[in-house]
Amino acid sequence: MEARRIVNWGIIVAAAIVLTVLEVVAGQVVWLLSIALRVLILVGLVVFGYRLWRNNRARLSYLDSRQKLLFYGAAVVLIVFILGSFLLPLSLFGALLFLVVVGGCAFVMWRIWQDAAGWY
Repeated sequence: MEARRIVNWGIIVAAAIVLTVLEVVAGQVVWLLSIALRVLILVGLVVFGYRLWRNNRARLSYLDSRQKLLFYGAAVVLIVFILGSFLLPLSLFGALLFLVVVGGCAFVMWRIWQDAAGWY
């Protein structure tokens, strides 16, 4: 087990070294690749969210108007916050705020989802 842990840490350190060297040597290329990666992650999240919503429309139709407002409001806040995080560089405070807001919105959505589980 210890050898596997050493190999895993070695892979992380090697990736960090490669990224650091690439940043120094080809900063603009790394910047463009990071933008492309962010866009791909965002597209993946949108596709996942759409499929999750499409497969569970019947469950969400049983929610009352207040719960629908909370559920979709939390989803909109989550989307806007994730888009904002892609546009702005995060500091330590910004990263903590991001985790709190994303966690809070996810908890609200999960809790409403669980409340609707026994209704149909």
